[in-house]
Amino acid sequence: MKTLNAIAKVLAVLAAVAGAVYLIAAYGDKIVAWAKRVIGCCPWDEGMEEESAEEPAAPEAPAEEPAAAEEPAEEPAAPEAPVESDEPVADEGDFEG
Repeated sequence: MKTLNAIAKVLAVLAAVAGAVYLIAAYGDKIVAWAKRVIGCCPWDEGMEEESAEEPAAPEAPAEEPAAAEEPAEEPAAPEAPVESDEPVADEGDFEG
């Protein structure tokens, strides 16, 4: 009877691990987006350094701003030529469910 209980416990642990792997694979991007909303985007990059006693100076306005209408619009880059190799190439569409 002890052996049967041990097998049942091992199967329960394996089922829990398989469920966790499935949830992360299926909803990983949504979990990351939710975590970023809850925690805030990369809080460890901001505010982790020691705060100084003096306050930061206000940013100065630029003397003259160049006219944005006179600048030519950038054209989209031409698609790259396909690389001829034996390695398989995957697109984003291949991974969508």
